[in-house]
Amino acid sequence: MFAGVSPHFQVGALLLWGQALLWVLLLFRWVTFSQFDWRPLRLELMLADLPGAAAYLIYGGVLLVNLLLGFALWHSRGPVQALGIAHGVLFGVLSALYFLRWDGEFYVPLMVLAASGLLVLLVARQTAWSLAFPAALWLGIFFLLPMFIVLVVSFGERSRLGTVSYPPFELTNLGVYFNDYVRFFSPVSGDFIYLRIFVRSLWLATLNTVLCLIFSYPFAYWIARRPPQYRGLLIFLVMIPFWTNFLVRTYAWMLILRDTGVINNFWTMTLHDLALSLAGQSAFFAWLASITESPLPLLFNSGAVLLGLFYGYFPFMVLPLYSNLEKMDWSLLEAAADLGANAWQRLTRILLPLSAPGIVAGSIVVFIPSLGAYVTPDLLGGARVALIGNLLQQQFMTVRDWPFGSAIGFILMSIMLVAVMLYFRILNNQQRISD
Repeated sequence: MFAGVSPHFQVGALLLWGQALLWVLLLFRWVTFSQFDWRPLRLELMLADLPGAAAYLIYGGVLLVNLLLGFALWHSRGPVQALGIAHGVLFGVLSALYFLRWDGEFYVPLMVLAASGLLVLLVARQTAWSLAFPAALWLGIFFLLPMFIVLVVSFGERSRLGTVSYPPFELTNLGVYFNDYVRFFSPVSGDFIYLRIFVRSLWLATLNTVLCLIFSYPFAYWIARRPPQYRGLLIFLVMIPFWTNFLVRTYAWMLILRDTGVINNFWTMTLHDLALSLAGQSAFFAWLASITESPLPLLFNSGAVLLGLFYGYFPFMVLPLYSNLEKMDWSLLEAAADLGANAWQRLTRILLPLSAPGIVAGSIVVFIPSLGAYVTPDLLGGARVALIGNLLQQQFMTVRDWPFGSAIGFILMSIMLVAVMLYFRILNNQQRISD
């Protein structure tokens, strides 16, 4: 690095030279198009309609601009800050317009747009924004943009062929865009079926979160109090289920819980035969023989779904709790005991408040996927226990009513977001009061 040259400019120069390499590859495609039989890009089809030398002038000109501006940035010569910002804004706008004009192309305009945005931040010497730009770009493309698309689709309506159509825009009839949202809260043949599915999903997700917390907290506490040489092994045992595909583990529960599974084979065969052999000696064994004639209803009900959710998300509660409890200063509990606090007071006034961040993190990590679970209720619940995730899958894949499915997804996301925000607000208020 040269003395007196901003590192922002030098990183921007490397970025420009990377863009130059991209244009070299595009130029190579253009020159060897007939030899390698490349699949044409929209840009190449557009350039093919221009005079023969136009493509070489465009590719070569952009390549030369990137190389020269990169050289100027590296050595900090001339009005490089203004030129860099102008270059980034110009190519960012052009790549965005190109993407909007031809939606078939994605990777090339996205790369140019991302590089242009990062170049503007670097040349403007915005260190914090430059460091956060890759993560922000990732979230924008794979989170905000899909959610925006879902929101737009939710304003449409399903056509007879299963496609999405949009009613004409009229200020006097804006309510038609929210028909699917109203439909979710409206009765169907006198029954609020969609609300019942949502309430059932909310109940099972909440119950699963509470059960995971009840069983995970003492387990994580026990692991955190073990000697350091054993904690890694115990956490490793907790994470072993992640080595097996979630679908395979759910199918394993089906084999255990079905009418001919391990539990019911023991119930209807081993235990039933034993009760029959002793039925003449006691009324209890006669009663036991009568109730073991038929298998237990262990599968395709809410209990099976709850068991599958608990088994699937139990480790997600243990890990945040253990991570929090491992860092705790255990001498605080000893000091409280010396001052006369009993076990319940030490738990409620010291242990639980200090481990509240782990409880919150684990509860959120378990509750949100439990509310939108699809595989577990579909396999263990069958058609008898439909949750909101099954309803979404049905609307998108079976009924092909994408607007209604998008509306359900957006409603679900909004409710979860509001619930999490209220939860954090209440927790912060309680911490202020305790402080």
